[in-house]
Amino acid sequence: MLCAHCQRCGRRSALGRADTDAIEAHTADEAPPRLRCDMCGGRRVKLFHARGPTEMLAFLTGRI
Repeated sequence: MLCAHCQRCGRRSALGRADTDAIEAHTADEAPPRLRCDMCGGRRVKLFHARGPTEMLAFLTGRI
């Protein structure tokens, strides 16, 4: 599961299942895709790869 955490406003959200090959398959001259927060529009969003539903819920509630 792929989750995101906005460093500006603190919002945590679940994005869905992670396709890690598509996320990490970038060439050296190509910049990685950047996300925007739904609440504040900030671009300082960090991705978190949860290994299962329990870890995803812990992330969303702020316990990780």
